[in-house]
Amino acid sequence: MNLFAAPVLIAALLALVGTHPASARGKPDTLAPPKAETKYLAFQIFTNFTPDVKDAQALNHGMKEPLVPGKAALHDYVLDIKKRIGTVGDEKTRLAVMLGPLCFDQSDDEITRFIEVAFDLAIETDVAVGFHIDDSMFWRSRKDLWGDPKNVEALDWDGTPSKSRRLDWGKEPTEAPPQMCFNSKAIQKEVQQRSALIGKTIQTGVKKLQDRKKPELFAGVIAGWETMIGQDFKTGKYLGYRALINRGFSREKPPKDMDLEREHVVQEFIELWTKGLADAGVSPKRIYSHTAFLSRRAFKGGDDKDITYMKNDKGNTYSQHNHFAPPSVAFGKYHRPGFSTYPQPGLFEDIYELLEKHQASGWASCEGTNMQPSSGPGQTGMNMETYLAKTFNHGGTVVNIFAWGIGGEAMKNMDFRVVTEGEDALRAYRKFLKGEPLIEAKVEASLMERLPPKIHKIQKDLPAWLEKVERGDRQKMEALMKKLDEQLKAKKFAEVEKTADSVLKMMRGKP
Repeated sequence: MNLFAAPVLIAALLALVGTHPASARGKPDTLAPPKAETKYLAFQIFTNFTPDVKDAQALNHGMKEPLVPGKAALHDYVLDIKKRIGTVGDEKTRLAVMLGPLCFDQSDDEITRFIEVAFDLAIETDVAVGFHIDDSMFWRSRKDLWGDPKNVEALDWDGTPSKSRRLDWGKEPTEAPPQMCFNSKAIQKEVQQRSALIGKTIQTGVKKLQDRKKPELFAGVIAGWETMIGQDFKTGKYLGYRALINRGFSREKPPKDMDLEREHVVQEFIELWTKGLADAGVSPKRIYSHTAFLSRRAFKGGDDKDITYMKNDKGNTYSQHNHFAPPSVAFGKYHRPGFSTYPQPGLFEDIYELLEKHQASGWASCEGTNMQPSSGPGQTGMNMETYLAKTFNHGGTVVNIFAWGIGGEAMKNMDFRVVTEGEDALRAYRKFLKGEPLIEAKVEASLMERLPPKIHKIQKDLPAWLEKVERGDRQKMEALMKKLDEQLKAKKFAEVEKTADSVLKMMRGKP
């Protein structure tokens, strides 16, 4: 056994921690979509992807000069997913790719050609396609819009424009183009034009699929990329004053509830996009919003001290922390709700509660995988099958997984890809696409809390420890790691914890 490969091995096996011999299916879903409706397992393909990128920051923030990949590159990307999973499913469960972001930095001609190519690709590969719209973030090339202060969000009641927006996509905030003012007349006109263009082009593609008796090859369109009113990059101030001024409010006449009023602005902007798509002919059942939120349980803190994704920094309201996009704003007349679903305590429960309240019959996981960003693999207490089941077993119609193949060979060991492309994940994908029931595994609570951090610490610290010890200690560690491997595969988790404790004790005892 190659001990230098041990961290990779452990990362691949961490997903098993979410499985337990006493596992059981989740409770029956009372809000499931009609049986005839196709459910889609989708994988995000970024319009600005470059297979040889070596810089992780470039992957996240490379939209200054957006790229639209050619058909050959897209074809290879889709075939890689199809080949490694090994099946495309059928009319009930379907493999798909979600292409985007489609953004204002791209021209109308680029958008049109890209959508047309995508539908041709679906016919050629038998893999469904969907589209992911960035509604407001990437508009750097549109100085004709952001050059006018009326189209940019303000820092205060004086209308002071924010010069750039803060994106919390990594360990440090990143600077992005200024926050768009959602209810500016010029912005709303642009949204109406762009949504009509996208909607009409999609409908042409859908008609082509229908003529070939393959309507299931359209997975839908996500109208937004975590829609929100963000923060000013330089000051960190919460924005939205320009939108409030446009709604007739002022310093002398503020709204009774500043947060709620800005939530209305966000929700109305989502509906502006989705109405435009629906008016162009796209079925509202195939249109999804996309918001991201911190669960109320995680926001309150308590025993959820290990939460990393959208962690509450205290001192702000729930609405502010979620950038005026709490999960309730995801619902609307012309679309189904959609959310980012990186696992965190209470997230899915909040979604289920709202689905019940709105009697929604379908929804989407628009972005996510079985990990918390910035925390690494193995911190969710579940395997990929359970992760998928938390959407598909509860009325969900689309799960859009990040970030298969991103960065090419140079980044095959990045956390997202270890989780998304590992053997545990591939088994879950195949099971879903074969139409087999997905099992929501149950784990003894205290073990679920204790074991993942221990395994993660081994994964993190073992390589450096191995470089400093003598051959005899390496051999002892090899025996322990082999034992840990066997116990994990056998799902004997009480024994796994004892062996993990032995590994950690040995690591503490040597240099």
